[in-house]
Amino acid sequence: MTPYYGGFPVFGLAVSIHHVPNANAAQVAQFIGVAGVQAMDGGGRGRVFEVQGLLTGASPAGCVSSELFLLSFADGVARTLTDTTGISWPNVVFRGEYQRTGKFMTNCSGGGWLLPFRCVLHGLT
Repeated sequence: MTPYYGGFPVFGLAVSIHHVPNANAAQVAQFIGVAGVQAMDGGGRGRVFEVQGLLTGASPAGCVSSELFLLSFADGVARTLTDTTGISWPNVVFRGEYQRTGKFMTNCSGGGWLLPFRCVLHGLT
């Protein structure tokens, strides 16, 4: 399934998305003269989505155009991420954590060019 961010298919081809929940908040207390610890669970603290894929273009410049379009979403606005399994995650922010992970490649199966990348998105809920 094609993933979407803010209603746009910005991640290109061969996309994988790994969902990693953040650790729950906790408060731990210990007291002199009392064995053990007191622990209280503070609930979930969001999640991280690690995205890898191949940006596409008719030329290397076209791949850069796709890259710039993806990076334009690093504006602090929370959007809905629909992952590769079809699950929609509301309140996901892209903070611009992005890197190219390889060189430009020709797309042997469909023509054009490919640019491998990875990025990280943050789920606020």
